[in-house]
Amino acid sequence: MCDNVVADSSFYICYCDDIKKHDFLSDILSLYSFHVGPIIKGELPEDLIDSNYFQSSVAVNDASFFELVKPYFGRIDSHKNDGEYEAIGLAYDLNTTSNLKCLIIDERRAYNFVNSNFPSLKSKLTRNIGFILNCCQTDKTVSVHLVIDILESIKECIIEAETNGNQKRPCSFDKKTCEEIIVKLIKQLKDKYVCS
Repeated sequence: MCDNVVADSSFYICYCDDIKKHDFLSDILSLYSFHVGPIIKGELPEDLIDSNYFQSSVAVNDASFFELVKPYFGRIDSHKNDGEYEAIGLAYDLNTTSNLKCLIIDERRAYNFVNSNFPSLKSKLTRNIGFILNCCQTDKTVSVHLVIDILESIKECIIEAETNGNQKRPCSFDKKTCEEIIVKLIKQLKDKYVCS
């Protein structure tokens, strides 16, 4: 594993809690070198942190990575305990000291913060869906059938959340965004890769 990946907690929670694809998460974590800091780790469910696959696959670094992004906030440190900003600092550190493959952030504000303030991370910044597509189409580490299954599960979770008034929003998607992105992507993948 030489491809370092940093993801905020929503990435892990999507597969662990929202769509309950523990096997997929376990496989992905074993294919790349994932890194978290103490804030991200603290945002994750205990059963995930205690799992063998998490403990054997994810590197936990206890440094304070917010310090690397703090200059962009001035005196305001309201995001000091936000996992997204810890992920940005950790990714910045890995990008300057070793090989960073990608930074996975779904939350719009943090995503835009990276685009505005960290030019060296822009080409490595992706969202959860972009990451699994890259795993399939570029890295060839995940099958197209599995990606379609994951996307279908995310779609079902979003629809169920909307129907039941839940707060679950895998990948920060609401029903409208799901229709605009997930449903179209599933169709594109089926049309391109899956024989009728």
